[in-house]
Amino acid sequence: MDAQSIFNHLTAIYRPYTKLFQPVFEEFDIFPAQWLVLKDISQNAPTTLVQISKRRAIEKPTTRKILKALSEKSLLKIEQGKDKREKLLSFSEEGQKHFDAINQRVSEVQTQIIKNTDLTEDELNQTIEIVQKIHAQITKMEEL
Repeated sequence: MDAQSIFNHLTAIYRPYTKLFQPVFEEFDIFPAQWLVLKDISQNAPTTLVQISKRRAIEKPTTRKILKALSEKSLLKIEQGKDKREKLLSFSEEGQKHFDAINQRVSEVQTQIIKNTDLTEDELNQTIEIVQKIHAQITKMEEL
């Protein structure tokens, strides 16, 4: 078993994959890191800065900068949490429209990538399962 090979292949797709979306991100005036935070909010709203940082595995100061930029674009709704230091984040009306438009374009590209690979549904599901197992193990090791 060549453990190194799978990680080489996983990391090798990252840069070309993100480059495919650069025109979409430029059109909507966002950066890849902002897109990942928007995706996280869409899946977990209402949420907090700390929760986003943990799920996305990014430092809190970096998350704070990203959220500030998104807030300045009027994409976020910020509400007081139970604790007065806690702020609950979700999309503003404009933010939801912005996310939906970007997500539509991203989804089209992702669908085209998979379609062009000629993967069967079983192969795709197996690949997803394998990547999820690897991700879970990495996450577990980070917590030690």
